[in-house]
Amino acid sequence: MSAVEAAAISFPIKQDFVPSQYKDNKVCVVSVIGKSQYKTSTSKASSFNPILDADVFKGVRGFLKDSVNQGDIECYYDVDSSVVYLHLTSILDSYRLTSVCQKLKDASIKDFQTLWQQEDCHNAKCLLFLFQVSHILVISHPSSSFDITYVRLFRILDSIRMKVQKCVTEQLLDLPISKDWKYNGRPCSPRVLFVFETSTIEYDPDELVDNTGYKIRPQRIHPIKRLQHCMEDQIYKILRKSRVITNISNNSLFAVPANQEFVFIHVYQNEAADPVSFFLQQIRDNTIQHDTESDSPRKSYQSTRRGQAGTDRSRSVVLSRNGGEFSFKEFLWQHIDMALTKGFDDNVGRHPVTATFELASSETWFTLANKLYLMLFSEKLDPKLQPHCNTLKSLLETDLRFSENRCNKVLPVAESSYQENLPTHYVTNYHLSKLAQAKKVFSQFARGPACDKYMKQLEESCERFWKNGRQLCEEISLTGNHCVNPLHKTEDDPETDSNSHLPLMSHSSQLKMKAACNCGKKQADKEDPFNHKAANYDFYQKLEEMCCGKLDRYEFPVFKASSSDIRAASLIPPVKSKIQPAKPTHKESVSSAGKGEVSGVTQGMASLSLALSLEMSFPSPCQSGGSDLFAHGGQSNCSPLPEQDATPNPDQPEAQSPTTPVSPAPLRQHSTTEYLPGMIHTESPVGLLPKFPSWSLICLGKSTLYSHTQGLDLPGFLSGSNFLLPWDITVQAERDKWPTVGETSGKKGKQKKGTRGKELTEVNLRVYIGEEYECPRGHRFFCSGPEKIIKVSSTSTVKDNANKLVNLDMPLYCPCHCRSSKGYMAQMMRIYVVTPDGPLRVSVNPLIQPSPHPCPIFHPGVGEEIDLSPGSLWILRLPSVYMGDQGPYTIPADATQLPACRLLKGTFNFKEISGD
Repeated sequence: MSAVEAAAISFPIKQDFVPSQYKDNKVCVVSVIGKSQYKTSTSKASSFNPILDADVFKGVRGFLKDSVNQGDIECYYDVDSSVVYLHLTSILDSYRLTSVCQKLKDASIKDFQTLWQQEDCHNAKCLLFLFQVSHILVISHPSSSFDITYVRLFRILDSIRMKVQKCVTEQLLDLPISKDWKYNGRPCSPRVLFVFETSTIEYDPDELVDNTGYKIRPQRIHPIKRLQHCMEDQIYKILRKSRVITNISNNSLFAVPANQEFVFIHVYQNEAADPVSFFLQQIRDNTIQHDTESDSPRKSYQSTRRGQAGTDRSRSVVLSRNGGEFSFKEFLWQHIDMALTKGFDDNVGRHPVTATFELASSETWFTLANKLYLMLFSEKLDPKLQPHCNTLKSLLETDLRFSENRCNKVLPVAESSYQENLPTHYVTNYHLSKLAQAKKVFSQFARGPACDKYMKQLEESCERFWKNGRQLCEEISLTGNHCVNPLHKTEDDPETDSNSHLPLMSHSSQLKMKAACNCGKKQADKEDPFNHKAANYDFYQKLEEMCCGKLDRYEFPVFKASSSDIRAASLIPPVKSKIQPAKPTHKESVSSAGKGEVSGVTQGMASLSLALSLEMSFPSPCQSGGSDLFAHGGQSNCSPLPEQDATPNPDQPEAQSPTTPVSPAPLRQHSTTEYLPGMIHTESPVGLLPKFPSWSLICLGKSTLYSHTQGLDLPGFLSGSNFLLPWDITVQAERDKWPTVGETSGKKGKQKKGTRGKELTEVNLRVYIGEEYECPRGHRFFCSGPEKIIKVSSTSTVKDNANKLVNLDMPLYCPCHCRSSKGYMAQMMRIYVVTPDGPLRVSVNPLIQPSPHPCPIFHPGVGEEIDLSPGSLWILRLPSVYMGDQGPYTIPADATQLPACRLLKGTFNFKEISGD
């Protein structure tokens, strides 16, 4: 091949690669292995280009740029000298290592250690192939010292070579080679040469002249030559001590020559300090002929290469004893000439042994090399060869085996630390904390690349241990307490494959609180609730059967199903609107202190409940006036209209004339298939009702049941705190007018005798109200103002009145005065109203904000004030837990947020009733 056509190709080699006229030539095979310099653009085989007088091995700028993905072994056949050059490109080359690191960007490859082990195993198989087909191997070192890690690699390759020898022999049976080659699986014990790319000694042509200009007496042996000899002695001792080489080379992986140099050190000239002088000297050397000496083709090639790469260092030279040049080409060719002529005999010892050495024709050798390459690197390996490849992988992964042994020893210790002092059942958070403790113990003692693998085993082992009957129910009560039962299912849970093996039981935190029934006459232990139905309905429903089940009550609106196919509505958190609230269209009657004032929340609720409280699309006959929007069992279906505002509203259209007929507007019908999962509040969607009432309004009896001197006779009240507060209301009432003396005398008086007139007079009516707080221990008390418990005098008279209860927001939570180190917080649970007999109708409209902003306002969902019958004692029981669309609103942990939880003012209202 000419220098222009020279190019290297990768294995496997095509059949027409060798020209027909050269197929019978005996070839010597030279392989280049080792490590490249720490530059991404260079190749360790570039030093062979001057030997070939052609730019064959080009580095990443040429063939190697594509060989990373196409192959691992470059091949070039120098037909003129009958030498086949093989160059192994591996992860030990800088450009190949860079390309391998690029693979880490792939999401499927995350562990560099795994990738390195794969490449290392593949590199070892390539070396095994080269040691079986080569006559000479050149090991390149980027530094100036011998890499001791090769010793371990050579011992592994020698062991595997003996194991695969039988498989190799089977591949060579039908080839025209000697029996020794077929039996040994290689043509000879290859000779190994060591090349070092750098040196601690630099060559200077002027080194024989000192600074004064006098010549220095030349040394008998040049320092570079002595360095090479020292390196040969060291390498030979290392290889013999480790038994990589022996006296009989036929039994070793490779051999080193006994009487020839096998170490070469590249020594470069010093770089020019003055670039101008350097380039002038280059011009002189290339244009002016000194004496009769002409440049050789190799020197011309080197000059050309230096011109192409100005930043490269000067050529490599080594001085011999007489001062002449001893190049790398001469160093290598002395071994190639011996291989092509008489072969190698590297056996040493007292008893001579015939060395095995054979050269094959180029056609035979390429056929042989292709067979062995396909045997080692085919996708489907021979079953006889697979165990040996697995052994090779195991021997190379020493760090992995050490790591696995270490991690396997530490794993039981970490598992024991997880299982130490464990309760019988525990939740996920406790499991994760113990698992983190076990991982910490494992990380302290585990080492190496197997840590991730065994860390996953630790996680799986601990999770298996936890799930093997030690899982605690993860359900949390509405008060924030965990269920103490083992993992189980409840009656409401659907039957699935995952929970079919679980026991059936109800949630329980084993925490109990004391609470009273709807009317407050009976107290009982209340289980810690896990849903708002148990908190607001089930507990009180059970006590009603024993206490207040037969009392008159107000029926709150609830969901009524039309079929068995019902479901909870899926609610989306509302988007906060910036639209201003509409102006009120009417005024509500309020107390004398706050008459005419209506909160914006109350007005908004009045308009919101128009559609909420309907059960039909069109109003009933009693709703023609537009007032009563709800039908209640045991209550009147019609209520009087609220008083219309006498002041015209400019934002509203002008009212129609009384003679103009008004058509009723269609209103939205309640859903009968979807129910509200929580409680009704200001942000609840229109047309949805809860499945059960969370409120209770009960008439305990006549107003005479309450004595202002004795208070309420109910259990659990703190001493002196069971008194209601008076609320005096002055109303206009009619009374009989007795005639005067002048009116009874005379004819007219006689005619009117026996008849009595009517006159209006002011009457002071007294209403008793109270807001009861109840703590988890069952202690109860009334407050006369925000966080102010009622106190009575020694004569059992109440000094305070109910003005603060009527006109101020009352806190939903208040500290209890019971003796407890825990400091229990009492919650407002009941509202008591004693209505008088007279022309007065008292009503309640509770609006509760149970949490700081943002939080909706909860209400009973009636849509209007609830009128209370006169001369009666009414008790309104509030919800125990306020369940919103996204979860319950519990008592804030921050004490500074407690004032934001409140019962809004405007709860108590009244209106006068005329005699008509």
